[in-house]
Amino acid sequence: MDAQKLWRTIRTPLILLVLIAVVALGTLWAWQQILKPSPKAQPAPCVPQTVQDGKLLSQQVTVTVDNAGSKQGLAGQVSRSLTAQKFVVTGTGNSTSIVTQDVVVVGYAVDAPEVKLVAAQFPKAEVRADTTMTDHLVRVIVGDQFAGMKDKAAAAIAVDAPSVCLPALPSASASPTS
Repeated sequence: MDAQKLWRTIRTPLILLVLIAVVALGTLWAWQQILKPSPKAQPAPCVPQTVQDGKLLSQQVTVTVDNAGSKQGLAGQVSRSLTAQKFVVTGTGNSTSIVTQDVVVVGYAVDAPEVKLVAAQFPKAEVRADTTMTDHLVRVIVGDQFAGMKDKAAAAIAVDAPSVCLPALPSASASPTS
């Protein structure tokens, strides 16, 4: 009977210790999940867009503009100029990288037609590839050496394919309207 009485005496504190351990481990796990960085959102993949008469038009190309220089409002100025050329500008901001060149145009591939068309707008654009840009958005980074855009740059570029993979246009339709 002594063993039975001993078991009754230690059973409740033992169960309490096990429950405390379970709660402590659960709390530790939950805290680690809260502190874990969220997975970086991947850009949406590109959407095939039909080219008209074998030409990619500026209104089919989506661009963001970043200011990497010290001149305030430079990204907005370039954004307005690109919008006047009918490019779809979806945002402007400040770049965390420093650009010593006039303009850097970044796209999925240096030979992508949308990148070539945007780069053609600037007299001294350096073109860089970033294969993480799977949505085929084109990023323009302007620095303090920015000298302006070309006066009569092309608004279209010849393409060999019937469609080009580009970001979905902000409008209801993925195809441009003339």
